[in-house]
Amino acid sequence: MAPFGRTAAIFDVDDSLLDGNAGTIFSWYLYSEKIMLPEIRSRIPRLVYEFARRRLTERDMVELGSRCQAGLWVDDIRAHAQDCFERHLKKRITAGAARQIRKHLLSGHFVLIASGSPQVIVDEVARHLRVHGAIGTRTRAVDGKATPDILPPIVFQDGKREAVSRALEREGLDLARSWLYSDSPADVPLFEAVGHPVVVNPKEAFRLVAEQRGWPVVKWKERNKEAQADLASEWSSWDG
Repeated sequence: MAPFGRTAAIFDVDDSLLDGNAGTIFSWYLYSEKIMLPEIRSRIPRLVYEFARRRLTERDMVELGSRCQAGLWVDDIRAHAQDCFERHLKKRITAGAARQIRKHLLSGHFVLIASGSPQVIVDEVARHLRVHGAIGTRTRAVDGKATPDILPPIVFQDGKREAVSRALEREGLDLARSWLYSDSPADVPLFEAVGHPVVVNPKEAFRLVAEQRGWPVVKWKERNKEAQADLASEWSSWDG
């Protein structure tokens, strides 16, 4: 019998599995705790402003999230990711995602989470949920320190499909038989490759696309009021 019944369940992380963006929150954590190198930290408010003004793309922000770690010791980054997860991310895991992950695990499926957020913070989400694998954006390390150099592929759009396909091939799993749960239009290449696409928490434009394609839509938004207040507080601190 083939392991995992040749079936995988792939979960996007940001704004679907989590109520929030793991990479953004981890970057905020490194910024607010003054862990980033000063020359990188000084650029962050301007880059956030440029993104808000739509002068930077979502792909630019995916790359920025990983490059914020440049110059830091890899072991320190892992420790900071653990602290950030425990303090800020664990409470943002949506109840709907947790239930669906458990169903797939109990069904004997290979469960993989995949995100453009930095690998180190995606690993913390995976560890907590006890899933089989995690894919995030990785940077090169030299002499124990992170560099700004991103290791291909960038886990975004076609790069995400490529990374997921490679991971499933290593396990002997069939992407065309697998499930995908995501909120993002950037994941359309992956949605088109899986056998069971499920759109999570879509914005209106993508909800219409899902309806046209016949893709099921679900809402995973359950989180407590304390967490919502924390997130608002976090965003207000980007200017300092």
